[in-house]
Amino acid sequence: MRTAWVLPGGSTFGAIQSGLVTALIDGGVEPDLLVGTSVGSLNAAWLAGDPSTTGAARLRELWTRLRRTDVFPIQPLRILAGKMGLSNHVMTSHGLADWLNRTLPYRRLEHAAVPLTVTATDVDNGDPVYFERGPALPALVASCSIPGMFPPVQVAGRWLVDGGPAAFMPVSRAVERGADRVFVLPCGGTEPFVVNRRKTRGIGAIATWPPPKSPPRSVGGVNGAALGAAMVSAARLDLQLNAARCDLYVLPAPSVVGLSPYSFEHVGELMDASFEIASRWLPEARPVPRGPVDIGGNPSGGNHFGVSTTAQEHRG
Repeated sequence: MRTAWVLPGGSTFGAIQSGLVTALIDGGVEPDLLVGTSVGSLNAAWLAGDPSTTGAARLRELWTRLRRTDVFPIQPLRILAGKMGLSNHVMTSHGLADWLNRTLPYRRLEHAAVPLTVTATDVDNGDPVYFERGPALPALVASCSIPGMFPPVQVAGRWLVDGGPAAFMPVSRAVERGADRVFVLPCGGTEPFVVNRRKTRGIGAIATWPPPKSPPRSVGGVNGAALGAAMVSAARLDLQLNAARCDLYVLPAPSVVGLSPYSFEHVGELMDASFEIASRWLPEARPVPRGPVDIGGNPSGGNHFGVSTTAQEHRG
């Protein structure tokens, strides 16, 4: 079977995917192609350079060394300009581009060891844009350009932003590329996750499920939650459509409710937890059933949204 791994977005919660990657490789499940969106594109790109045990270890090392200032630089004047409507972003993407330039082992997408697809969104018409050849850096930066946070990226005359709005979980693209078996590696799920008390100033077990029922308190928060809900809805339909077209699996992952998607404080814990959860799940894994499902690929009544914090808040 031709096996694809699909890696959705999730900002710093992308560390979870590195733990899931290790569990799959240790379990003998290796990718024939990789399809990523937003931070999932970064993980897919790094792994596509060496989709092996060594490559998985390198990916975990990269996450361990990554810091907020590498990708989320705080520049007060730029933030002020964005808040006043004088700019269409509040952060520069130069840090991310520089990080990729230093860490990515190849410069063109077609030079990856396995076929790679990087997903972005055309901001003018909302179409998904799939990069599979050409320079890697512009495609990856565009795929991670969270709307309103980072500036749109112009590639081949098109203005592009984060791939999440058009294809948050691009399972259909993996099937179009010939995948018979697809594993989705989310950046958050419903499995209990207890945070190390020493790292949270005495606060433990702050990642809980289900998420709070109260709506966000800010305009930006409501807009982000609405965008996340739309992406989750589209992803659920994509899962439902493709459950009949391939053997489709959604890996379980730790809950990230209550954690900041801009903090790298719990990267190590999330990697360890996701590895353990996926390792327990893999020997008895069952494909996503046909019919209505939630975002985790579980049977749903049709109007239930199994919304993960990763998609709900969509931090890239």
